[in-house]
Amino acid sequence: MRRVSVKQRGPQTIEDLFHAEYNGMVRLAYTLVNNNAEAEEIVQDSFAEVHRRFDELRQPGAYLRTTVVLRCRSLLRRRRVMERHAPEPLEQLPASACELWDVLNKLDEDQRVAVVLRYLGQYRASEIAEIMDMPAATVRSHVRRGLAILRRELEQ
Repeated sequence: MRRVSVKQRGPQTIEDLFHAEYNGMVRLAYTLVNNNAEAEEIVQDSFAEVHRRFDELRQPGAYLRTTVVLRCRSLLRRRRVMERHAPEPLEQLPASACELWDVLNKLDEDQRVAVVLRYLGQYRASEIAEIMDMPAATVRSHVRRGLAILRRELEQ
């Protein structure tokens, strides 16, 4: 007796979609935004959107891809706007402070916020964690990485 295969119409559950598409979507997002953390966040937010609408979607995989690409494009637009409108340092600052200002602007947002709150605001990691709504260990990691970048940039 010959078996006849039944062609599936795509993922039956959000879990199926996640297992089939997550890695590919992160690669796609990373290729567009060139930042792994932002790529993963975009993909997770996109999966959350698909999850909310899963029962009404005819092609959840296509909707997921479209959502990921649109969110990446939105992030890239925000980056361009931020670059055009980067704050200027105060004119009365000494040259060394202006140099520090420029280097601080090279840090990613979470690193910059954590470093500024830690050293300018004199907050403890637990307080920064509460402000930034993230674990204290993540805050310490942002501070450590931010300081490493600052050292490297200022030594050049």
